[in-house]
Amino acid sequence: MKLKQLLFPHDAKAEHHKALDGLRGWAVLLVLLGHGTNQGLSPWLEGTFFARGKLGVYLFFVISAYLLDKQILQVWKQGRGSWSYWRYYIGRRFFRIFPPFLLALITFRLMNEAGFKVVMHTWDQVLQHLLLLRGDHIFWSIPTEFLYYLLSPVLLYLCLRLFKLRAVPTLLFFILLALGSIVLNALYDLPRFNTVRYLGVFAVGTLLAGFEVLFPVAWKAVVKGPWITVLAAAAMGIFLYWGWVAKDFTDASVYVPVAVLWGMLTLASFKVGWWQSFLSWTPFRWVGTVSYSLYLFHIPVLMWVKSLGLDATVAWGLFLFLSVVLASILHLGIERPALSWVKRK
Repeated sequence: MKLKQLLFPHDAKAEHHKALDGLRGWAVLLVLLGHGTNQGLSPWLEGTFFARGKLGVYLFFVISAYLLDKQILQVWKQGRGSWSYWRYYIGRRFFRIFPPFLLALITFRLMNEAGFKVVMHTWDQVLQHLLLLRGDHIFWSIPTEFLYYLLSPVLLYLCLRLFKLRAVPTLLFFILLALGSIVLNALYDLPRFNTVRYLGVFAVGTLLAGFEVLFPVAWKAVVKGPWITVLAAAAMGIFLYWGWVAKDFTDASVYVPVAVLWGMLTLASFKVGWWQSFLSWTPFRWVGTVSYSLYLFHIPVLMWVKSLGLDATVAWGLFLFLSVVLASILHLGIERPALSWVKRK
């Protein structure tokens, strides 16, 4: 097996979109840059777009909703939504999330015992996180995203029963869901890791999936059109300016606008050109491939590197290098073997 086949086994699939690997890579890099800046390793990024780690997590939500809901829509459009598929779907999601998640929780707990200032002060907290009853520090996104994996098929099933997955009412349903989430967050202060709090973000990813599957002709016209690259440049310009002037991106009022901007950049990644080429660069793609383990384990690496008292530039390089190496080992040694336990029938 060639090295590239080992690193990127999904490239053999015609529908695999390489630029999305790179986009996912930038999502996790934003998280690393943000946490590194918070710990003083990259002070030159403070107050800029590149230190806004929350933006990376919101991008993860958009990409996940797009990929999973596209698959579900295709399955139902083709009449293949049997119980066998749903067993595969749940099994795939479970073994994708929980083996690395459990190892990360144990690692954080042991790091805390060793005197490093990380979460997981008790083993009871480890259990609460594993049961998705708690979401401290970086772990807030795990219950948020996993529970959307369970909620998403229900929402799409409603569209199947109510609208027969007709294009216009189905997409209108998710537009209203995104707008409704704005109203809901204005009325209620939902817990930080509550999936409903971020429904508008996920809905943008689902809208992209619905647009591609239910409006295939229009989708092709848009991604081949000349203006989509301009749209991507405009979205990135807004992000750069917004990241500079905003205090943070934790307030619920920013969720849907941020998701729309990420949706534009995701859509633009399907256009052949500079943006797609940039995202398809192999290092970015590999970072995106190992992004889950990189997200879960970069904090222990960061805290250890910080304890060495190195120069900020050296510490930053060492933090990034060791984080990617560790994530690569965990991806190949834990994530992929765990997923191999779930067989498609």
